[in-house]
Amino acid sequence: MLLRNVIYLLTTYVYVNADVLVTIPKGTIRGRKEYSLRNISFYAFQEIPFAKPPVGELRFRDAQPEEGWEGILDATKNTKVCYQQGNIYNEANLTLMENEDCLYLNVYTPMYPTSEASLPVMFYIYGGGFVNGAANFAYFGPHYFMEHDVIVVTANYRVGPFGFLATGDLVSPGNYGLKDQLLALKWVNQNIKYFGGDPEKVTIFGQSAGAASVNFHLMSKQSEGLFRASIAQSGSILCPWVYQKDYKNIAYDLASYVDSNFQRNSSSEELLRFLRNVPASDLKKAAASYPAQMMNDQITQGFVFAVTIEPEHENAFITESMYAAVEKGHINPVPMMIGTCSEEAITFATNIHDFEWSTRQLDNNASKLVNNNMHLTDPNQLEAAGEAIRRIYTDGPLADDLGKAVRYHSDTSFTRGIIRYAQMQSKFSDIYFYQFSHYGPIIGDRPNIEGAYKVGHSDDNAFIWTYGNWSGMNYQKPEDILTSNRYTTLFTNFAKYLDPTPEPSSLFDNIDWPTVDPDNFQYLDINDTLTIKKNPKGDVFPKWVEVYEQMAIKPYTTF
Repeated sequence: MLLRNVIYLLTTYVYVNADVLVTIPKGTIRGRKEYSLRNISFYAFQEIPFAKPPVGELRFRDAQPEEGWEGILDATKNTKVCYQQGNIYNEANLTLMENEDCLYLNVYTPMYPTSEASLPVMFYIYGGGFVNGAANFAYFGPHYFMEHDVIVVTANYRVGPFGFLATGDLVSPGNYGLKDQLLALKWVNQNIKYFGGDPEKVTIFGQSAGAASVNFHLMSKQSEGLFRASIAQSGSILCPWVYQKDYKNIAYDLASYVDSNFQRNSSSEELLRFLRNVPASDLKKAAASYPAQMMNDQITQGFVFAVTIEPEHENAFITESMYAAVEKGHINPVPMMIGTCSEEAITFATNIHDFEWSTRQLDNNASKLVNNNMHLTDPNQLEAAGEAIRRIYTDGPLADDLGKAVRYHSDTSFTRGIIRYAQMQSKFSDIYFYQFSHYGPIIGDRPNIEGAYKVGHSDDNAFIWTYGNWSGMNYQKPEDILTSNRYTTLFTNFAKYLDPTPEPSSLFDNIDWPTVDPDNFQYLDINDTLTIKKNPKGDVFPKWVEVYEQMAIKPYTTF
């Protein structure tokens, strides 16, 4: 048995200098006491291993369950992250360490841990384009949730080539990052009762690539029975970036970037043998070597390292087209909250000069407006489809109206696929759709672009998570504090009652949030006030559907 080097002490629940010990079947864990904004205590257990380190022969394989440890596992620190594409956490002045040995999870509970309790559990999956992200306390602080009587679990999963390299056969079927999430969910199912959580009341939620991951768990038979509800922020399995169809060439390209002498006619077995012997830091460097145009187009054409449709095998996670799964009702019909920020792409338009330049490139080549999920290859068809897409927004150049250019990017990368998912899935399950529109100081500066809203991708996370060296809510307006309380309560109500507004409440101005009806698409607009509205992006979404119906080649994979 693989044993971790920790100090032995047999106990169940004991205070040690304000720390707390919990014993689960595989060992004893030491956590620590923390305090929320309103000085309410909660307990944090960090870097609990749920898998063997995915190194050596376990690189590019499904994660294997942790075997246990002797003594007390020190779960009071949170520094390990999986290898990233960039250095976003260092840029945020967080002291973190990239490591292949990164499959750890964190448990946060608002009450002293006891198996006698049965609190609802919220399992969070971070975003980051499947190449970045970490379940770190300093980045996803649970302080706001801890005031709402729920347990929160966050878990690392492999990203980039470590999590999504695939060869198109059973040598490396891929989707390891999703399978890491699955193993963490199984850990929750088996162990959360020891922390006071109810394994029958688990809600999975995530943002961006984490939201798409939530959708993939709804789609996969492997995840059935591990949760009863889901929340997806700014992502779905129908967004164009979730899927990579050229995964085999990408895998061989990676080996060539490591060693230009690598033979591309090598077998999949030879490829994996070679890549398993490459230092992790060299793999990270090689993964940043793909052509600039390919990297720049990822969000509309598919992330370089993303989810793949696996060949049929016993442990396959995804074996069906995403669009087909939704269309046929092959989705776990649990209740879902799903939504967008009011202008997802404003986050990527902070440099106006660069944004205007890139928009002019689109005007010069309309085919670049077309996602590869339309399955067009003929240059004339691509140009015609691009012109049809441009006319959804303007009769002139997009660069002459940057607000409409921002709207195009918001819709083509995010809102189109999210709305389509909600619309289709509402035939099979209860769907609560929202748009987060509140712009507050905590978000930071956004460019003033006429015709574009200011709440961009990831901005809503600032209202439910604390970040960095947090020392209290850094909001400057009562509306911000109110919005944070509302947003967090909608999430936790849903986890508790499967309904975000289970009864009239002055906090929500007594609004009763209706579910989506395919023929009467109502949604909640979350701004300084809460308003029930109809047909999100109603001025453009029907036109997108028309373009796809008339010009795309079916069957769709995403939308």
